[in-house]
Amino acid sequence: MAGSLPQPRVSKNTQNTQLNYELPHRIHTAKVYPILSSNGSTVILYGHENGVKLVWRGGRSFKSSQDSSAPAKKANGTGNAVISLDSDDEGDSGKAFEDKPEFEDEEKELDPSRPYPGILQELDLHFGTDVLHLTVLPDPVLKADGPSWHGLESLKQKIVFTAACADNSLRFVIVPLAPPSPKSKGRPELRSDFTLATAGKGTWGETVVLLNGHQKPSGGVTMTLEVVTEKSQGSTPAETQIIIASHSREVTGRLLLFRITLKSPRPALEPFQSVFLASPAKSISFNPSLSRQNTSHLLVADTIGVCRIYDYKASIKVTEDPDSPATEGTWLLSLYTGFQSTKTDSQASPLGTHAGFGRKTIIDAQWVSAGRAVIVLLSDGQWAIWDIEGVGPGASQGLLSRHQGVKGGSRSEYSLTGYIDAATKSRTSGPPQITTSKFAPMTPGTRKSTEPFGSRGSNVAMRGQISVLEVPASSPTSPSEESVLFWLGETFTIIPNLSKYWTANASKKSGSGLFAGAAGVRAIKLDSVELQGERCSAVAQIPKSSTGTQSDIVIVAEHRFVILSTGKQARQSEGRMVLVEKTTNGGVGELDVVGIEQALARMENGMDVRRKIF
Repeated sequence: MAGSLPQPRVSKNTQNTQLNYELPHRIHTAKVYPILSSNGSTVILYGHENGVKLVWRGGRSFKSSQDSSAPAKKANGTGNAVISLDSDDEGDSGKAFEDKPEFEDEEKELDPSRPYPGILQELDLHFGTDVLHLTVLPDPVLKADGPSWHGLESLKQKIVFTAACADNSLRFVIVPLAPPSPKSKGRPELRSDFTLATAGKGTWGETVVLLNGHQKPSGGVTMTLEVVTEKSQGSTPAETQIIIASHSREVTGRLLLFRITLKSPRPALEPFQSVFLASPAKSISFNPSLSRQNTSHLLVADTIGVCRIYDYKASIKVTEDPDSPATEGTWLLSLYTGFQSTKTDSQASPLGTHAGFGRKTIIDAQWVSAGRAVIVLLSDGQWAIWDIEGVGPGASQGLLSRHQGVKGGSRSEYSLTGYIDAATKSRTSGPPQITTSKFAPMTPGTRKSTEPFGSRGSNVAMRGQISVLEVPASSPTSPSEESVLFWLGETFTIIPNLSKYWTANASKKSGSGLFAGAAGVRAIKLDSVELQGERCSAVAQIPKSSTGTQSDIVIVAEHRFVILSTGKQARQSEGRMVLVEKTTNGGVGELDVVGIEQALARMENGMDVRRKIF
C-alpha cells in the first residue's frame, strides 16, 4: 500500500513555481480528471508499481466535526457481475460503501507565502501489479449534458477510468468523485485487516471489472460512450455503454475492443473485436466528438509513420462460419508523415523501427478541434496538424472531402506545422542541426547537451506525449478552446490556445519562433523543469481555474511528480516581446537571437536578467 504524499519542495524560476513531490514508489503514468469533485477539488490519478493513487487537490476543506450517528457500511464485494449505479434497485448486499463527507461553506484563501492549492485527501487502490497506462472518458463527453448520457447521469458523481496493468489485464474502475472523509479513512477495520485495501472489495465504494484478452501488457488504452438504440422502438435510445480499446505488441500488433454494459446481467469481460495490425501501435484515442457518427472513430498511430482511423461500428464478418460472432470494423483513412531528410532524423528514430522505412517516426497523435483534426508529434521535434474536416482558418475542404489520404504517393498534406524547440533552430530551415567535434571528449554531461532533446543515446527509444486540454471559452457564445502540451525527451512546450495559434500562423509554412507572436498565440518552452535527473514518464494538464491564470501542468518522473504553476502571463504590447539584459555599468541593452539564448542560459544559473516589454 502506497504511503501518503510528503510536503512538496517548492522552487521558483522566471517562468513558474514548481511543486516537487518525491515518492517512495515508481510512477508510470498520470491523468487529471476533467470534472471537479463536489467540493471543488481537482483529482489527479497516477499509476504506480502497486496500483493507482487518487489525489484531491484544492477545494473546500472538510468540516472539523462530522455527524457520526450512522456507522459506515461497505459492500460485500463485487462477486455479482452486475454494475448498478442506482442503489435503490438492489438489496443491502449490492449497496456500495456509504460515505457522506461534509465540507466547509467556502474555500480558504491561499497563503500569500505559499500561493498554491494543497493536497486535501488521498486514496490508494491496491491492484498488486504495476499500472502502466490510464485513461478516462474524453473531456467533452464528461462535461456534456442531455441525450449523450442516457441512463448514466449518476456517473457524473463518479470517477470512471481504465487501468492497463503489467499482468496483461485491464481494470475498469468506478469510484466516488467526492474525497473520502477522514472518518472513513480512520475506520478500525482498515488497521486490523490490510487486505481491505485491495481494489474491488468495495472498501471505498469502488467497483472493479477485470478485462482479459491480451497476451502481453497493453501499450495504451482509451474509452468512449456508445448509445445503443432499439430498432423495434424506432431508433429510440435504449441504453449507453462504455467502449474500451487497448493495443499491445502481440505478433505484429493487436487491437482489442471491450464493451461494458452497466445494467446488463453480465458485463462483457472478453473483447467483442480483435484486430491484428500491420505494425505495433504507438498510441490510440477515441474521437472526443459528441456526434454519434464520430464517437466510434478510433485514431491509431503506428510506429512506421502512419496514423489510421478505425470505425469499429462499420463492422464486417472476418470468418465464413455463420455461427461465429467474430467481426472487425473498417479502416476509414490513412495519414502519412513526411520522410526523414537529415542525419538527426535518423538518430532520433527508436530501435527496431528502421526509421519508419524512411518516414519520420510518430511519438504520439491526438484529436484536436473537437475531433475534426489530428495533431501529431514526430521524433525529430516536428509537430503537425492534419485538417480532416476543413476546420482550420481559410480551409475550403478537409482531407476527407478530397477522398484521399496520400498526396502524390508520399505524405498527407499538413495544414500547420512547427517544431517544439523552435528557439534553437533556424527560422527558415528544418529541425535543429546537432554538430559536435570528433576530437571533443564525450563525458556524460557533454553527451547530454549535444544530443537532440536531451535524449540518452541513440540506443534508447525517444519518449514523448501530447496532452490536449479543453479550455472553457471566454464567453458562453464562443466555442471551447484547447491547450496543447508537448513532451519529447527532456523538452516541454505548450501552446495555450491552439485555435488562436493556428489562425496567427496559418499563412506560415513552418513553426514560428519561441518569442514571436501576440499574447496567447505563442508556443512557450518550459525551461528548468527539475526532475532531479529522473526520466519523465508522462505529462498532463490541470484545467484552468476561475482566476483566469494559465493551466497548471503535471510532469511525472520515475519517483516524483512535479506541478508547474505558471501563473499569469507576462504583459505584452504590440505583439513583441524583447529580453533586456542589465549591463555592468547599470545600463540595459536589447538582445538579438544569440543574446536571447545566452540570457536564457544565465537565467538558469540565477544571474540578473530582467524581462522588459516594449
